[in-house]
Amino acid sequence: MLAGLLITAGMSFWVFRVAPVTFEATANVALIPPPTAVISGDNPFLYMGGLEQAMGVLTVKMNSDSVRGPIEDAYPGAEYSTERDATTSGPIVRVKVAGDSSATTLDVLNRVLDVMPATIASLQDELSLPQASRISLLTLGVDKDTTLVGEARTRALLVVAALGLAGTLLLTGLADKKLIKRRGKKHVGAAASPPDDFPVAERELTRRSRADRVPLPLPSKSYSGTITPAEPLTDPHVPVADLRR
Repeated sequence: MLAGLLITAGMSFWVFRVAPVTFEATANVALIPPPTAVISGDNPFLYMGGLEQAMGVLTVKMNSDSVRGPIEDAYPGAEYSTERDATTSGPIVRVKVAGDSSATTLDVLNRVLDVMPATIASLQDELSLPQASRISLLTLGVDKDTTLVGEARTRALLVVAALGLAGTLLLTGLADKKLIKRRGKKHVGAAASPPDDFPVAERELTRRSRADRVPLPLPSKSYSGTITPAEPLTDPHVPVADLRR
């Protein structure tokens, strides 16, 4: 049992050291309407309601291989995604970057933020839009530090710990069952063959009994076939034991 627990602890520590971890960083970018869509003197944020379509086009372009490929090739082990920020109702794009190191993750995030204005500008260049009718971008917030995400390592640790404990319990149960069975066989064998109070072998007993025999004396005269009567008792009044008692 103790050996199994030690092995499980060692495997868990090894998985903790080897299992990969991920660093994440995010940023939020808002789409600003063009000057021609805003009444002079009004707040541009009041006219952001019609930019959802433009935001969808921008996110699709940013997630395409033509834009994603060069960035991820320059930073192996990192990836990013752009999507609409579900926590707000306005045209705000949420940029999420995941990497194998904190420095790489932050570098990719800054690279994506630099590419986004150029991407939306190229989309509007294809439409030959005048400068006054062009949508612009405004970065609302950028993470300065990354967040460590250890979900994969946690899952690996849970799997290894569960398998190790299950294997330890199973092997311990089998070992106990085998030990109990072996002890039972010993008790049955002891009951079937009680201890011998006379450990001398049968042949030895026979040999000793033959050696202890006393030979009967032979008659001095040869047997004639007649029976010699017994001598009468000298005292007829000798008491005889009563065998009926």
